[in-house]
Amino acid sequence: MNGRRLLGCCLALSLIFCCCGSPVSLVDASISKGPQAALTVKEQSGLQMPCQYQLPDGYRQSSSVILRWRKDNKTLRQAELGQASSTTSEPQLESMLREDARLTLNRETGALQFSSVLASDAGKYQCQLLVEGEMAASSSSGILEVIEQLKFVPQPTSKNLELGSLSKVHCKAQGTPPPQVKWMRETQLPLPANVTDLNGTLIFSQVSNDQRGQYTCFASNSQGQISATVSISVVVAPKFSVPPEGPIEVTESGTAVIHCQAIGEPKPTIQWDKDLAYLNENNTDGDRFTLLENGTLEIRNVQAEDEGRYGCTIGSSAGLKRADVLLVVKSVKSASNSIVTRIIIVIICLAFLYFVLVLGLKVWYRYRRHLGKVQLEDATHAPTCDGHEHAEHEPCLTEANNSSKNLKSKLRESTILEQESQVADDIV
Repeated sequence: MNGRRLLGCCLALSLIFCCCGSPVSLVDASISKGPQAALTVKEQSGLQMPCQYQLPDGYRQSSSVILRWRKDNKTLRQAELGQASSTTSEPQLESMLREDARLTLNRETGALQFSSVLASDAGKYQCQLLVEGEMAASSSSGILEVIEQLKFVPQPTSKNLELGSLSKVHCKAQGTPPPQVKWMRETQLPLPANVTDLNGTLIFSQVSNDQRGQYTCFASNSQGQISATVSISVVVAPKFSVPPEGPIEVTESGTAVIHCQAIGEPKPTIQWDKDLAYLNENNTDGDRFTLLENGTLEIRNVQAEDEGRYGCTIGSSAGLKRADVLLVVKSVKSASNSIVTRIIIVIICLAFLYFVLVLGLKVWYRYRRHLGKVQLEDATHAPTCDGHEHAEHEPCLTEANNSSKNLKSKLRESTILEQESQVADDIV
C-alpha cells in the first residue's frame, strides 16, 4: 500500500515539472580546464589557451551567460553564450582592454587564440563563466612568459650633425635575455677622437668633419647578434648673409628688387613666397618675376596687386629659416601728388627764409641809423674856444675845425643810413 502511494507521488511530481516546463539539470555550469599554470613561448609565434566549460542547455535558454577572459585582473575578451539578454551588473566596457586583431575568443571551445605573440602579452591569464544569479565559475590562473626576440627599438637612423656642436646618436635593443650593445666605425674600425660609446649612445663632444662616415651598432645575446649601420654627416645650418630688409616702396610700372642671400653646408636653396603662398610658374608672371642666381627676387613693371608681404625661406638638410619683408606699391597719381606736395613745401620754406633775412636786414639798418644819430648829437655838443687871444688857446681853432669835419661826415653817414633803411622798408 505504501509502495503504491510513493509511486503515485513520483508520477505526480514528474507530471507537474513537465507541465510547468522548469529546467531539470543534474550538472552545474563549471570550467573543467583552464590555462596552464606556467607557459613560455617565443615572440611572434602562435598560441592557444584552453578554457573548457560545461553549460547545460537549460542555462543557455533561460539565463544570461558570459564567457570572459581576464589578463592581470582586467577584462581582455568576453562573449555572450546565453540566448537571453545580458542583465549582469558586473562592469564590462569600463574594464575592457583595447581591441587587438591578433586575439580571438572561440565561443564553442572557450579558447583564447593569439595569431602572433608579442612581448607585451606576457602576464597572468584566467577564464570565467558568469551565469546570471549565480556565482562566477573561474579557472586557475596561468602565467604566460614571452621570450622577446632580439631587435632594435627603435631602428637606428642616419643623422646630420651640426659642426662644432655636442650631439648624440642612440642605439637601443631589446630581447631575452637583455642584449649587449656597442658601436664601431665602418663595422670594424675604432671610434674617432672626441667620440665615445656610453651604453649604446654615441656622444660627439665636438662635431668635426673628420667624424663623417658610416657607424655600425651591434646588439647580441644568447639568441645571436644583429647590426644596423647609419650614416653620419656634418652640416652647417643655413644662415642669412643678406636678409630681406624693408619695407620696400616702389611706384607702379617700376622695378622692385628684394635681396636674399644665404650660406651653409650643404649650400641652402632659396624659395620665395607671397603672403605665405609659394611663388611658382602657375601663380606668377614669368616675364615680370625673376629669381637671380644669388637668390634676389626682381619684379619688373610692378602692378598694384603685387603689393604684399614677401618671404624668403632658406633650407637644406641642416634646417630651415625664413624672413619676410613688406612691399608697398604706390600709384602714379599718388606719386605725382607727392612730388607737387614736396615742391610746395620747398617754396614755403624758401619764402619763410627770405622773410627772416629781410626782417633781419631791416633791424640791422635801424640799429645803425640809431647809432649814427647818437654820434651826431655827441658831436653837436662838443666844447668851443672862449675868445681869449692868448697864444695857448690857438689849438682850440684846430679842434673846432676837426669837429666840424667830423660833423659833416656823420651827417653824410646818417643820410646814407636813412636811405638804406628806406630801401629795406620798401623791400618788406
